[in-house]
Amino acid sequence: AAPGPGATPGPDQAQVNAAAGMSETDREAMIEGMVANLDQKLRENPVDPEGWTRLVRSYLVLGRTDDARDAVARGIEALGAGSEDGKRFAAFSASLNLSLEETAQ
Repeated sequence: AAPGPGATPGPDQAQVNAAAGMSETDREAMIEGMVANLDQKLRENPVDPEGWTRLVRSYLVLGRTDDARDAVARGIEALGAGSEDGKRFAAFSASLNLSLEETAQ
């Protein structure tokens, strides 16, 4: 399915193919760059629930739990804690043990 309006797409097939042929160091640098790019796009256009979900998952895969917690707090603030998108994102975050209460600790 295509991303919704304003949604930040993931890597395309050409990027996936390029990553397959890279050294581990180059691949990690590319991934870090893609995650940083996603974070920047969300700072510029924060009303993107799928983008926030992708960012939190990306930070967790990279072992950057503090950054994931920060993204949870920023995402809930951007989406609105009382909105349907905000509630779904909060539930997603809680399923990863990254609830809003944990981010405040």
